[in-house]
Amino acid sequence: MASVHIKDLDIVLGGNSILKSMNLEVKEGEFLVLLGPSGCGKSTLLHSIAGFYDVNDGQIIIGGKDVTWADPKDRGIGMVFQSYALYPTMNVERNMSFGLRVAGVPKAEIEKRVNKAADMLQLKELLKRRPSQLSGGQRQRVAIGRALVRDTEVFLFDEPLSNLDAKLRAELRRELKELHQNLSATMIYVTHDQVEAMTLADRIAVMRNGKIQQIDTPAMVYGQPTNVFVAGFLGSPSMNFIKGTLDTSGGRSTVRAGEFALDVTTYPFRAVTQSQDVILGIRPEHIQIAASESSGAIAGKIKLIEPMGAHQILWVDCQGQTLSIHTESATQYQPGTTLGLSVDCSRASIFQGDGEQRI
Repeated sequence: MASVHIKDLDIVLGGNSILKSMNLEVKEGEFLVLLGPSGCGKSTLLHSIAGFYDVNDGQIIIGGKDVTWADPKDRGIGMVFQSYALYPTMNVERNMSFGLRVAGVPKAEIEKRVNKAADMLQLKELLKRRPSQLSGGQRQRVAIGRALVRDTEVFLFDEPLSNLDAKLRAELRRELKELHQNLSATMIYVTHDQVEAMTLADRIAVMRNGKIQQIDTPAMVYGQPTNVFVAGFLGSPSMNFIKGTLDTSGGRSTVRAGEFALDVTTYPFRAVTQSQDVILGIRPEHIQIAASESSGAIAGKIKLIEPMGAHQILWVDCQGQTLSIHTESATQYQPGTTLGLSVDCSRASIFQGDGEQRI
């Protein structure tokens, strides 16, 4: 296992500053996911660690060794790309062993490493096939195997599942997680898919405009997002956001937005607050259906229903605000039905009016 340290990293491409004063520490044996929208700099950061881009300033340290100006082959990393990048005229075995053969690794050692990787990735029966005879999922396994045979301590994944269908993505996600558990290697994984990030990561680094917005465990990033961008990027459907005013008079805390009013006294405020403009965030699963006459229940009328199999999403007009609600499919609802809604305010998120800071 090896740690990866990024210190004050600056990357400029085509005259544009992509990464500015980036700092990141990846622990030994950690599975870190870089998550963010297209153009946020996550792939640039990964490729910089791999040595594909020149550094304008800062340091890249892998396993305690400064590799800022080292060639990619000398960095002790294995790389898996979005495209499979397999040699079409070579069979699986030769594709996996190509780098080792070029490096002059003894034949017996090559065979040992290839067989070990093939066992891990369920490729033993496919070693003599060419890429054209493989499915997309099998080709990606070969690409992963090509990285594994290098016997390195740091593996870099650049959106490796994005070209696969949903079923294959789910299968390979599970296999990647098992692979990490078996290898205990350090893995850095780039994706824009929140499901991949939540299921694979020990920690998630959410990026925007070349900067890390929040880095923490999946549970913390999802449950206590540091700003509106992070809160809205994770979750499907997205967190409900209500722009309003926080009223702290009379020993109670209430968020008001026109006719909408919600008592948030039980919310775990991080600091002493006062009346101010805020953005209230509520996850769909933290809104429960309650009897309309229940104490504290808010009335809402169903506008739209989205069946999702085991659950359904209700879109409800609640005192002028449209809210999404996650509920079980066992209970059938009809558009136009009036419901009582109960919000778990202790699990809500409240941000300053500009959305950049959690209160």
